[in-house]
Amino acid sequence: MPESDQHYFARGGAVEVFETQAREVLVEGPTRTGKTRALLEKAYAVALKYPFARVLLVRKTRASMSESVMQTLEEHVFPPNASWVGTASRSHRERYTLPNGSVIVAGGMDHTDKIMSSEWDRVFAFEWTEASEADHEKLLTRLSNDKTPFRQVICDCNPAHPGHWLNQRASIGKMARVHVAHRDNPKFHDGVDWTKLGREYLGTLEALTGVRRERYLLGRWATADGLVYPEYGHHTHVIDAMPPGWQEWKKYRSIDFGYNDPFVCQWWADSGEALYLYREIYMSSRIVSAHAETIKRLSGTERYIATVADHDREDRETLHAAGVQTTTANKAIDRGLDAVRSRLKVQQTGRPRLYILRTALTERDQTLSEAKRPCSTIEEFDSYVFGSDNAGKSKEKPVDRDNHGMDAMRYAVMAVDSRVGGTYVGVLDGTW
Repeated sequence: MPESDQHYFARGGAVEVFETQAREVLVEGPTRTGKTRALLEKAYAVALKYPFARVLLVRKTRASMSESVMQTLEEHVFPPNASWVGTASRSHRERYTLPNGSVIVAGGMDHTDKIMSSEWDRVFAFEWTEASEADHEKLLTRLSNDKTPFRQVICDCNPAHPGHWLNQRASIGKMARVHVAHRDNPKFHDGVDWTKLGREYLGTLEALTGVRRERYLLGRWATADGLVYPEYGHHTHVIDAMPPGWQEWKKYRSIDFGYNDPFVCQWWADSGEALYLYREIYMSSRIVSAHAETIKRLSGTERYIATVADHDREDRETLHAAGVQTTTANKAIDRGLDAVRSRLKVQQTGRPRLYILRTALTERDQTLSEAKRPCSTIEEFDSYVFGSDNAGKSKEKPVDRDNHGMDAMRYAVMAVDSRVGGTYVGVLDGTW
């Protein structure tokens, strides 16, 4: 095993990561089980063992690599003060060239020119539930370098819903499946018993409920019972790019207030046929006046038919004082749920009438992320469920928890659907 600032010993599923020679490998398991570390250790070992090998590290977006995958690689896998790291900031580093001529390249599927114009011996893909099957198959076509005995794409992820293409691809035998557990992480388990940190972290996960407990603690591909929006499908409703000309469409903003819970502001574009969520703030622990400045900065010179908001008077007045005018949202739950379902439903054209841009989120809330709570509207869908009574009988109202993006989405849909004859039924925000 290569030297590093911490000696690495593969255990459990991580051993399989090193041993498998399958062309496509899915490394799955609960959160914080050492999946990323195992992939990076193998990537470095391959680069060391085979001179002039070409190794690609990739996520859906290049920006997400810098303080996640690349940080772990440089601080925990490479030896201290490795000469090939260089002095440029991580966001500007493209490759690590080892003394034996091997290269390790960091990339994202949002910038594929260099990826698709190159040949690779091994590809290591991280948080691969973010990617599409088309992204995956593109990478397979670039496995054509000849410096290692076999070629391989190996992906890691936390389980998502059972219908996700990764789970389906592994289930039909196109990918070898490797499961990694919490006890495989030396920080959590010393090989004999749980460490203090391990017991603390497992205690956090044990407190989770529903689908998040199934995925983050038990590592199961699970979906929630009683989903409010069973019409939603990640591959149907999440898009990688906005359609041409969208900047000229009518636009709306919708806001749900929060502090301990996230404050949500969504930007929507209306093509006349479908609504597109193209920008989103989803952030806790910031005051409304700070959000107001961010909203103005992100909005730039855009003009909006309306900005609809939750009814909290004080928070709305804070926005107004900062120059973000709002009108009260139509909060009718039953009508709103039906309106959203109607847009999520795939029409006879084969297309729904609501889409979400994959990169809409402007900043990820690390506090929410560490607490294993949703960090965007996209992440709320799988846990947005109807409540139940003590006998387990389903109630008619959704559970009022981690639904802030869902509420803001409902406000936006109701605002658009309430326009009659081209006029918004309500008070315009003055920017039309």
